[in-house]
Order: sequence, then C-alpha cells, then structure tokens
Amino acid sequence: MTPAKYTTIDELNNIFRFHRLFGSGTSFTDVLDTKRFMACGCESLDPLILRAVFGGAITYGIPTTFECIDNPFYLLLYIEKGDALIKTKDSITMPERSMILLKPYENFRFDTKSTPCYFHLFLLSGESLRLYTEHSSKVIEFKEKHIGTQLSYLQRLLLRQGTDSELLRARILTDILTEGYLAGSKALAPSTTPGIPGYIQEMKSILDQEYNTFITLDNLEQRLLISKYRLCREFKNYYGHSPLQYLNNVRIQQAKTLLEQTDITINAVGYDVGIANTSHFIKLFKRETSQTPAEYRKNKSS
Repeated sequence: MTPAKYTTIDELNNIFRFHRLFGSGTSFTDVLDTKRFMACGCESLDPLILRAVFGGAITYGIPTTFECIDNPFYLLLYIEKGDALIKTKDSITMPERSMILLKPYENFRFDTKSTPCYFHLFLLSGESLRLYTEHSSKVIEFKEKHIGTQLSYLQRLLLRQGTDSELLRARILTDILTEGYLAGSKALAPSTTPGIPGYIQEMKSILDQEYNTFITLDNLEQRLLISKYRLCREFKNYYGHSPLQYLNNVRIQQAKTLLEQTDITINAVGYDVGIANTSHFIKLFKRETSQTPAEYRKNKSS
C-alpha cells in the first residue's frame, strides 16, 4: 500500500475533521500549536525505514471531538494526560499513559473523556510497520512516563534534515513500537496465578531457581524485555519485597539449609548460594538473622 504524499501541515484537514470546537467552521490545523505539531521536512531515503510524516503534541482544554477519515498512514496515538474514547468498530477507552497503533484507512472518532487532555499523535509510514500490527487496535498501557518523553524528542527531530536525523527518528519509533508490541504480547500471555502478570511470575521463578547465579536488575530487564524500574515496582506490589530483597531472602534460606545439613566452609556456603564475597555474605546473613553463619551453625548443632 503506497500512501498519498502530503507536503504541508494544512493538508491534515483532509484527514481530521472537527465535530465541535470553538464554534462551526474550525479546521483541525486552526487550533494546532505548530511549534509542537509539525510535518517532517524531508523525504524518506528508504521505504523500509520507519518515518513520522506528521506529528507532535496536542492539548485540548475543553471537550473535543474529531474524526479521522481515509488516513493513508499508520497512526500512533499516546495519551499522556487525561483520557479519551476512540470509536472504530468498537468503543475503546484510552486511559492516561496508553498507546494505540491504527492501520491505514482505519477510520475512527476521537472524543476527550476528560479535560485537559494532552496527547501525542503521529502519522507514520514505512513498510516495516506491518510487523507491529498484531496488536493493532489494542490499547497498550504503560506505567512509566518515558514514552511521552521519547515522543517529545521525536517531535523535535522532525525538522532536522539528513541521514543521521532520519535514522534517529527511526530508532526512537522502533524502540517505542517494540516496547508496545512486547507489552501487548505479555498482557495476552496466560497467567498461572490470577491477578499477577506472567512476566512478574517469570521473574519470581528466575529468582527462586537461579538464586546461586549472578543476577542484577539489568539482567532481569534484558531477559524479560521490560524496564527494571517497572519490574521493581510491580514485583514489590505483588510480593511485598523488591526483587533484590526477595533474592537475598531466598539465598539466606538456602544458606541456612546448607549450614544445618553440611559441614562445608562458610566461604563455600556463600559461594553456593550466589554470594561469592565472604565478607558480604556474613554481613548480609547477620543482617537477616541477627547471627553470623558460624553462630547459626553452632546454635543449630547444639
């Protein structure tokens, strides 16, 4: 599908049409801040590259409704503040910090459910976009604020020309869409414990089974493909401890078993539970049990 070429921001009025705003006859571009919503100033070097054709931030302070009709581009919508209702074949509520990716020619109606409503809207092109449409028309919710920051940076890059700028824009879009795709996939994955996301359960399983290996928050982020800050917050919400606190508790419990049932050295016990530094192991063990490993072993054997 080859999208039509739009060369000026005024041509957005062919796609977006207001139902009501400041009276009749108002066009979509009449109320845009063109410093925050703009057209890309150059053509794409390669049709495969993800490209933002138009885009930026929009704020509505009063209840607003518009329609998107026969849009030849993919459309990315991210609600940063407030919430909105998207009416396609179904009614889709978009809460704060949620995103949706709509396919070309997917007509919809946008209604602000609360005001002020601050959102980012980008019209995108690029043949590789079809890779991200498995969860198209599904709302992806993010708890972190970084998506809005990335989209604001993308907006500032729109007027820069040159290969470097085009690749920077493509990289930001790839990061955002990939995170959305993965979040959508994890949300659809079956959960063995009702109410706890599958990726949080997977992290607990890693901590329970691989406690004697080198585990960091960066490791967990890379394995689960979710921000370590989000993992920390959600894990603590469900299990009452941060991931590292939980990991230390698992290690100490395993260490207790080794101290009770074997006569291996304190150094070996620490190494076997994933704490190679003996001084750190002793300090951590005493903090958790009020005893050193040697004192614990002696008390249990007496």
